[in-house]
Amino acid sequence: MIHIQRSKLRLLFKVLSVFLAVNVSFFSFGQEENPKLSLLFVGDVMQHDGQIDAAYNSKTKEYEYDDGFKFIKPIINEYDIRVANLEVTLAGKPFKGYPQFSAPDELSEVLVNSGFNVILTSNNHSCDRGSKGVIRTLDVLDELGVPHTGTFRNQKERDDNYPLVVEKNGLKVAMLNYTYGTNGLSVAKPLIINYIDSVIIKEDIAKAKSMGVDYIVCNMHWGKEYKPLPNGYQKRYEAVCYRAGADMVIGGHPHVVQPIEKKKVYNQDKLTIWSLGNFVSNMQTRTTRGGVMLGAHIAKEKGKVILGDVNHHFVYVMKRKEGTVTQYYILPDFDYNKHRVNFVSAVEAQRMKDFFSDSRKLYNAENKGEVVEKIVDPNSVIGQSFKQMLTSYYSVKVGANGSELMTNDLLGHYFHRTVDQKGLRNYLSGMYFDQNMAKGHKNFLRDCGIEGVSLVLVTPEGIKTVTE
Repeated sequence: MIHIQRSKLRLLFKVLSVFLAVNVSFFSFGQEENPKLSLLFVGDVMQHDGQIDAAYNSKTKEYEYDDGFKFIKPIINEYDIRVANLEVTLAGKPFKGYPQFSAPDELSEVLVNSGFNVILTSNNHSCDRGSKGVIRTLDVLDELGVPHTGTFRNQKERDDNYPLVVEKNGLKVAMLNYTYGTNGLSVAKPLIINYIDSVIIKEDIAKAKSMGVDYIVCNMHWGKEYKPLPNGYQKRYEAVCYRAGADMVIGGHPHVVQPIEKKKVYNQDKLTIWSLGNFVSNMQTRTTRGGVMLGAHIAKEKGKVILGDVNHHFVYVMKRKEGTVTQYYILPDFDYNKHRVNFVSAVEAQRMKDFFSDSRKLYNAENKGEVVEKIVDPNSVIGQSFKQMLTSYYSVKVGANGSELMTNDLLGHYFHRTVDQKGLRNYLSGMYFDQNMAKGHKNFLRDCGIEGVSLVLVTPEGIKTVTE
C-alpha cells in the first residue's frame, strides 16, 4: 500500500504556498493596473437512469465519471471562474433519474475534479427529493469545499452567503441564481429555493452593489423546453435583471442551445445567452444531444469594468462502452478518429455532425454582436493532450490516497483519475509523450513525500508499468 508522509506533505504545501505568493508578487509588481478575469458557463448537468446504470463499476462498487469529462477538462481550466448548473439532487440512495433525480455523489466530485469552482443549485429539480434532498445536496457540496448558490438551509444562511461573491484576480463577481419553478414540488421552511421574482431580484442586485462587487451575473433557469428561441417570459425577466443593474444573464433549462447576444443595454455592454443546452445528459433527440460552453472575458480599466472577448465551444455527448464501464463523453469539435480509429462510430459521427451543424446554423442566424466559436486546434497544447488521451502517454501512478491529492489546492491539478478496461480505478499524475519527462515528474512526487509511485504507459487497451 502506498503511504503518504503527511508531515512532509504538509510542510511542502506550506513551502509551495510561500513560493507561489512570492512569485505572484514578483511577477505582478503589486496590484495589477488593469485586472482581468475570464468566466466559463456550461449547461445542465443531468443524470438519467441510463447514465447512472452506465457509470456503475461492478469491480469497485462505485460510479465512474472522470473519463467522460477528460476532453473538456483542459478547456475548463483555461478560465478563472467556471460555473456549472447541477440539475439533480445529491439525495443519496436509491439513485434515480427522471422525473425526480438523485445522482451519485461521484458526479459532484468529477465536476470539482474537472475544474468547476461554482455550482448552481436552483432549478426545476431542486425539490425532487424533498427537504432531505435539498439539505444533503448542500452537505455534499460543502464537504467538497466548492462554492455554490441557489438553495439554502434557512434565511440566515441566505443572508450570510447571498449573493455569492467570487473574488479572483482582484475582481469581485456576484453570482445570482434563480429558477422559474420546481415542477409543482416544494419544501417546508426554513429551506429556501431561489425563485424568479422581480422584487427579490432587484433586492439581491441592490445588495450586491452595496457589497462593492465589480460585476453581477444572473443565472436564470427558465424558458420553454426544446425551443431554439427565447420566449416572452425570458425576455421580460432579462429586462428586469438589466434594469436592476446586472451585467450578464446566463440561461439554462430548455435542453437545447439558444442564441447568444452581446449588446448595448442602457448604453452599457451586456451579455445574454438564452440557453446553454445540455452539458451532459441521456437525451437523444437531434437538438438535445449537447450544448455550448460560453466563455467571456472582463477587465477593469480606469475604474470601470468592461466586457471583452466572448467565445464558445459547442459540445456533443457521446455514449461509449469502455470495458466494464460505459462513459458519456462530453466532446468538443475535434477529429477524434484521426488518432484513435472508430473512437466515434459512424452513427455517432453523423449525429455529432448534425448537432454542430444545426447549432452553427442557429447561431449564424440569431446571435448578436461579436461572438467567436472556438474549435480545438490539433497543434495547440489542448489538441496535443487530446492526441495523448486517444493514443498513449506516460504518467505516474499513485495509490488509493490519490483521491486526497486530487482535492489538494496546490497539487490537485497534477492528478487525474481513470478506470481501466478491467474496471480498476487508477490515480495518475502528469501526461507525457517522453518517458524521461515522466520519470522526472515521478521524482518530483517523491520529493513531495509521496511514496510507492510508479511509471506507467497509458493506452486505450490498458495501463502498463514501465521498467526503468
